[in-house]
Amino acid sequence: MRFAPLLAAALLALVSPAEAGPAEVGVQVEKPAGDGVHFSQGSGVYLGEGLVLTAAHVVAVDPGSNRVTVLLDGVRQDATQVFDGRAEGTDLALLSLPAASLSPARRTQPAVAVCAENPEPSRPVQVAALGSVSVAFTIPSPLNSEGPSDTGRWTNILATGYKAGSSGGGVFDPRQGCLWGILAVELSGPAKSSGRFLDLTAFVPASKIAPFLRTYAESHRQAAE
Repeated sequence: MRFAPLLAAALLALVSPAEAGPAEVGVQVEKPAGDGVHFSQGSGVYLGEGLVLTAAHVVAVDPGSNRVTVLLDGVRQDATQVFDGRAEGTDLALLSLPAASLSPARRTQPAVAVCAENPEPSRPVQVAALGSVSVAFTIPSPLNSEGPSDTGRWTNILATGYKAGSSGGGVFDPRQGCLWGILAVELSGPAKSSGRFLDLTAFVPASKIAPFLRTYAESHRQAAE
């Protein structure tokens, strides 16, 4: 791909502000299961330079094929899965769209920036998933856990349950427009006042997205040399 060197530089920098909002960069993703009948559905974020970021489990069906379909600008386009973070324990995957399939506006769209820090508790976010944008909030207080988080304190959870097909969608800082996370899994948690369980959604946070993209950019740069 001709734009590979530019892509590597953009992803390694991760500082360019996103001029396109969540509604413009949110996409939908499908992958056939390989049986000619079933397929998985999810969401994703068009990062620029022909790359789409999604959750790895969305494209995990039929591991023998890297063919994926992306709905971008109302058009279904063939994409190729080019990077998978599951070997490193990160539920992220990168898809590549052919340069020839991109509109002039998409070819020149600045790279979406990843936020420098993860969101704090009770922060409003914009979520681009399933072809629309909604407003949600991170949970009011971190959860102490020994689970797969960076610090043992989970702040990468939304106080909203996003259903099937939302996985891979983008979580954005509404003020700076940068990417805070990628939707990963629906959860449930107790409500303190009523004892009922609330729908929640965990997302892969910016602190994991940034190194994932840097690893891809560096490996892509080395392959191009």
